Amino acid sequence: MKPDSPYRPDPDAEKNGRCRDAAPPSLPLPDCLSDRLLNAMQTSLIFFDARGTISRTNDQARSDLHEAEELTGRNLSDLLAVVLRNSDILPDLMARFDDQATEQVKLPPDTFIRRNDRRAQFFVSGCISRLDCGNFLLSFRNIVEELTQESLFKIALSPTRIFPWIYDFEMGTMLIDPRYFEYTGIESADHTMTVETFTERLHPDDRAHVGHTLSLHMNGEHYPYPVPFRLRRGDGRYEWFEAQSTYLGDVEGIPYRIVGTCMSTQAHKDIEEALTLARDKAEQSDRLKSAFLANMSHEIRTPLNAIVGFSEILSQTDDPDQRADYFGIIRDNNKLLLQLIGDILDLSKIEAGTLELHYAEVDLNALLGEQVQAAQLRAGSGVRVELARPAPRGPVRTEKNRLMQVVNNLLGNALKFTREGYI
Repeated sequence: MKPDSPYRPDPDAEKNGRCRDAAPPSLPLPDCLSDRLLNAMQTSLIFFDARGTISRTNDQARSDLHEAEELTGRNLSDLLAVVLRNSDILPDLMARFDDQATEQVKLPPDTFIRRNDRRAQFFVSGCISRLDCGNFLLSFRNIVEELTQESLFKIALSPTRIFPWIYDFEMGTMLIDPRYFEYTGIESADHTMTVETFTERLHPDDRAHVGHTLSLHMNGEHYPYPVPFRLRRGDGRYEWFEAQSTYLGDVEGIPYRIVGTCMSTQAHKDIEEALTLARDKAEQSDRLKSAFLANMSHEIRTPLNAIVGFSEILSQTDDPDQRADYFGIIRDNNKLLLQLIGDILDLSKIEAGTLELHYAEVDLNALLGEQVQAAQLRAGSGVRVELARPAPRGPVRTEKNRLMQVVNNLLGNALKFTREGYI
């Protein structure tokens, strides 16, 4: 039969397992045209009969099998094996066609085709289909490159928190990287999520912005900017994510699919919050320093006034008891002044929270009496400073210098705002 002649009855058709009086329904075109169509296909095609004899192949099949010559007349089982978990499953697949209702058998996942002479071996996706007149078609795609790219993609993404996703318009669902569900703790048997479920998990404040972005893509408008949002995890906690997506359109630009990625940005948010907190603390520290120094200037004046005032009184009295009391007041205020100056010089201790406090037994009546006398020296002529309710006799355990600072501050403020009367 000439290559360009129409199909004619084959007297040996029945012997070869083919229909005698009609062309195979799957090949109703002239041989030259059907060859062109088959060879134009990117899927490998091998036609064979019930005995496994190959009747036809296309260019893609011969290329995948590293075979330069036509394979017609060779036996499929002698040529190759369909392997799953190191076992040839081709006989088992063909046995399923014993049921006349079976029209097609898909090759299981992780199946590969291996030539018996080991000249070719590759993973495939495909099926075996029943044709008319007891013939069969093995169609498959070499998916080694796809698996390689997928493996490289998984390796690149595995240490990250970046998750690819697809929204299919026809199915109306989002297909998301399985790692996303493992990471977020959201349950999904098939790694899909409806838009309604996704929207319900968004933080209420973020739903409008995310919905607006998706609606732009659905209407054929690109939105090239990242979209931050908070998503409720499986445990109920909200986590920050950032998504970026685009749409795939047909020749008329009508969208039929949205593709994108989402990335957890919670770690970045935590760092941002920590930096913001550190900045706020630094600013607060600066404010506290300024307030501290301003307060210290006031604190220093208090013991200085007492020292100067009682030194003048001391020079004007000859009473031994009074002189002893005044010497004591001057001595205590000298200590306080030195302590204040030490605090200023050792400001780093305050910043580090390591300022030391020295607790000891203190006569509260004596301490308050000294402060009253020092305050009376600073008071105007119309103001009296009195210790109206003396404490019960006996010592108290406290930090004397700090307590003196507190009482001095209170008395200083009282003197500042009291024009007449008593404190």
